[in-house]
Amino acid sequence: MPKFDYKKLEQAIRESATQRKEENEVFVTSYLQNLMGGEAITEVSFDATAKENVNGYFVFTADEYRFAHFNEVNFGCEAATNESQLTKVENKRFYYCNFNFCGLSNVLFENCAFVGCNFSECYTLGFTTIFRDSRFMNSIKGEASIDDAPSLFKDCELSAKFVNCDLSMSIFEKSHFYFSRFESVSLKDAIFLDVSFDTVRICESDLRNTKLLKPKFIEFYFEDALQKTQVSKNTYLDQINMNIKEQREVRFAADVYSQFSELYENCKLMDLSGEYFYLYKNTESINLKGLAKFKSLIGKLTCGYGERPFFSLITSMVLVLTCGTLYMFFGVNINNEVIAFRPTLQAPFPPLDQLIIWYHFSLVTFSTVGYGNVVPVGGSLIVSAFEMVFGIIMVGIWVSTLVRKMVR
Repeated sequence: MPKFDYKKLEQAIRESATQRKEENEVFVTSYLQNLMGGEAITEVSFDATAKENVNGYFVFTADEYRFAHFNEVNFGCEAATNESQLTKVENKRFYYCNFNFCGLSNVLFENCAFVGCNFSECYTLGFTTIFRDSRFMNSIKGEASIDDAPSLFKDCELSAKFVNCDLSMSIFEKSHFYFSRFESVSLKDAIFLDVSFDTVRICESDLRNTKLLKPKFIEFYFEDALQKTQVSKNTYLDQINMNIKEQREVRFAADVYSQFSELYENCKLMDLSGEYFYLYKNTESINLKGLAKFKSLIGKLTCGYGERPFFSLITSMVLVLTCGTLYMFFGVNINNEVIAFRPTLQAPFPPLDQLIIWYHFSLVTFSTVGYGNVVPVGGSLIVSAFEMVFGIIMVGIWVSTLVRKMVR
């Protein structure tokens, strides 16, 4: 598999996210107009002065909210130290609602539906925010409807736990998740744009067709002992956003690449597993020093950590050309005549027929064919011995890497 075309993929994913948001807006607008023609539905706004606020926290008095705007409203309660003390919001339906600058403080949403909702600059206060058995796409679990539309999280800062939730098709844009957990969650076809994760766990979730564009990770883990987390060939993790001068960020980025490599391997997507293994080793090498750094560099140049057969071919060609150039100056014996290049003002460049001899000898020495018509002399003896040894090694590396990739 070739390297990802990151710029092309980034453009395609951002266009897909934009199209999805535009379709949401068009659908909601036309849907509202149709409803207005047949039944009396109007948009409603709630803020901190609404009568539903009790002691500074909004209380949901209705079972269903349509086209509602919640502006600078807090949900939950002031204090909680464990899950049993959270304010529970159960069996509520939210259709095409906007939550702007809302604080989620010690609140548990259970068996709720958020269809086509926009969460803008929302944030977590207090202990945590929990969404359990809730859906952010359809109103009834497992039953698709023409009324369904995905939800959007933009510029949010959340410490949240999502348990057995449907977040498929959702868009997360420029948001920050910290001390969060996604457990048995469907993130199928979800798009994460410029999202950061700090101390986040994902457990037994569906990541098929999920796209993560320019993410940032600090303490990110898959807790998946039973290997139930799913990915597909269209699941895409973009280049991780990190400061290469910060060893901590580089270490976490390398660890995430490694985890994704294992995840693809568990799902039998071996080619993608190898691609993320290469990214893991390449990122890991940034923090290495001394002999470990040198060994990593050799591994990269010779075979791309076992994932780039073309690297072996390039390295071999460089070796052949380098040794051929050395033979040109040290000289070789052909038909009892030593041919070596000694540049002069009258002849600053070697003749073409002799160039062919030197580089041809280098190639046959590298491949250990050894026709015997050309013999090394002087310094060329040392060069040829070096080239033969490394030729055997490089041919072996190239063939094994190529076969490994083809089999996978």
